[in-house]
Order: sequence, then C-alpha cells, then structure tokens
Amino acid sequence: MVMANSIIVKKAYEFVSDLLQNKLSEKIVYHNFTHSNEVFETAKKLADESGLNTSETEIVLLAALFHDSGYTVKREEHELISSEIATEFLTVQNYPADKIEKVKSCIVASRIPQQPKDLLEEVVCDADLSHLGKKSFFEKGDLLRVELEQSTGKTYTDFEWLKNSIDIMIGNPFRTKAARENYGKQRTENLLKLQKKLRKKTEEQTFDLSKLEIQKEKLELKKEKQLKPERGIETMFRITATNHLRLSGMADNKAHIMISVNTILLSIVISVLVRKLDANPHLIIPTMILLIVSLLTIVYAAIVTKPQVTSGTFTVDDIKQKKANLLFFGNFFNMNLNDFEWGMKEMMNDSEYLYGSMIKDFYYLGIVLGKKYKYLRICYNIFMYGMIVVIAAYVIAILTYPNQTVIDLN
Repeated sequence: MVMANSIIVKKAYEFVSDLLQNKLSEKIVYHNFTHSNEVFETAKKLADESGLNTSETEIVLLAALFHDSGYTVKREEHELISSEIATEFLTVQNYPADKIEKVKSCIVASRIPQQPKDLLEEVVCDADLSHLGKKSFFEKGDLLRVELEQSTGKTYTDFEWLKNSIDIMIGNPFRTKAARENYGKQRTENLLKLQKKLRKKTEEQTFDLSKLEIQKEKLELKKEKQLKPERGIETMFRITATNHLRLSGMADNKAHIMISVNTILLSIVISVLVRKLDANPHLIIPTMILLIVSLLTIVYAAIVTKPQVTSGTFTVDDIKQKKANLLFFGNFFNMNLNDFEWGMKEMMNDSEYLYGSMIKDFYYLGIVLGKKYKYLRICYNIFMYGMIVVIAAYVIAILTYPNQTVIDLN
C-alpha cells in the first residue's frame, strides 16, 4: 500500500484542514472539511484496492484533499480555483511540476458531470461521489440541499430535488471496480429509494393537480353563482324600467283620450248649445255644469301629461359625492359632451354608484307615476260623475220645462 503518511500529504492535510475550518462560509454545510476528509479516506481505500503505487496514491490523496478547497473563494468554478490553490501550495513545497499537473487534472475531473481520463482521475471521482453508495446518502443529500439553497437563494421542491439526485446518480456511475464492489450495491438501493420517492411525489403532484382542478371548478361555479345574482339584478332593473315606461305610456294615452273627448264636447257645446240658450234658459245650468266638467277633466288630463323640467346640469362634486343621477336626461341636457362623458365613465367604473343611480331613477320615476295616476284618477272621476250630474241636470230641465225645450241644431 502507498504511504498516506508521506510528508507532503501530512502538510497538505494540515493546510486544507486549517483552510476549510477557518476560511469557509457558514453557508457551506456539505462541502466542508468533514466531506474532504471522507473523500480523502475513501480515496486511500480505493487507491489501495485499485493497485496504485506510492507515487500515484500520493497524487490521488493530494487531489482528494484539495478538490473542494475552492469553496473558500466561491462556489462557481470551484474545481479550477481548487486546482490553483493546490498548485500554489505544492509549488511552495517544491513538489515536482509533472505531479502537480496530475493533481490538477484529478481535481478538474471531479467536476459534475465527471469525465475522468485515467485510473487516477477515476479513483478521485469515485471517492468524491462515494456517498452515493453509502447509507448516509440521504443525510448527506439533505446537507447538500441546505447548502445550495443558502448559497444560491434558490428553493428546491421535493420533486425537483429527487429528480436532480436521480439524474446525478445515473449520469455519474462508479468507474473503478473497487468502488463498484464497495458501494455499488448500496448505490443501487439508494437509487431505487429515490425512484420510489419520486413516483410517490409524482402521484402526490397529480393528486394535488386534481385537487387544484376541482378547486378551480368550484371557484368557477362560485363565480357563476355570484354572477347569477348580478344577472338577476340586471333583469330586475330591465323589467322594472320597462314596466314603468309602459305604465307611464298608458297614463299618457288615457289622459289623451280624456282631452280628445272633452275637447269635442266643448266644441259641440260652444258651437251649438250656447247659441240656443237664450231660447232655452232652463238649459243654462246643465250646460254650465257640462262646461265645468269638461274643462276640469281637460285640466287634470293636461297635468298628467305635463313634463317636469329641471336645470339639466350637474357639478364635479355631485359626481364625486354620487348625488347626480345621469340616467335621467333632465339632469344633464344642459351639460357639454365632455363633462357628461366623464360623469358617465365615473359612474360605470363604480358599480355602487351605478346601481344607486338606477335605484334613484326608479324611485323618482315611481313618484312621477304615482302623481300621474293620482291626477288621472281625479280626471276620470270628474268626467264620470260629472257626466252623470250633467245628464241628470238636462233630464230634470227638460222634464220640468217640456214645452220650452226647443233646440234647433241648424
């Protein structure tokens, strides 16, 4: 067996131990001296079982000690930095230049994915990743995950970490026979455990995705339910507005009928009866009653159809305080287009203001309808009862003075 206790190896061991224990960041919890020492011991074992001579073993052990010393500077390209640290140390120790180059090659070969070119590099590479075939693999993996998350700021999901671990294990097989014999079986078991965990995580993710889909569907249903009341509100407003307009139109039509009928009556009375009253004085009172009834009916019918006029303006404060109802033309017909457009957009962007305006519009429209039908009722009552009184008056007058009632319509 090659002597691991050579002077240069002892000096290198002390140097690397001091360097990693004093200069390494606290975030580096895996690639520390504990790891370098384990790689050193494993390299010693693999070198012996691989039949390396003393000089070759010395090179392997030096590479194993220095291979992660670059972490004291930075994580990225740490293999190249490690080779430079090893070169500087070994040069000071007057170590042969050709051996220094071999040490550097072994260190650089340990970069993932590993690409060793000879047995020495294979021994160093297998020693570096020997934890893949040890029972402590999952414990070491947790330390490496913490280190990467702390030093890079990236957070790995369990699924990502398992997949990454499997890729590293499959992409970096043991090269030496000694490593395969010592760690191959446990490496296979570790790989199977990783794949089992990955399958479980995949199933969990699939289940989680299904849950997310279900939750998404529930949210969509909830949104639809929330939209249904809004649609119901819009339908209510639309139907109410239609009913109000129809009722208003009906009131106006009925008032127009009263105006037309009574206008005709007044025309007949004025053009025919009034000229004959001097010959039929007993018909004066019934005729006066008829004139009064028709006139009152026309007045109340006109009140029903009489439009209400407002100022037709609003202010910015009215909009901001949500006082102006822009759904009624009487509130904006004197405003310029830009102000009206701004006010409408403000109202459309505020559902509370919009619905509030619609409610106010219906309320005031209801008040107007109430007044219309109140006066329309009075109008019809005057006409109905007035006509009864008029006819009764004419009948009494004619019966009282039968011989004096002579009306010539020519």
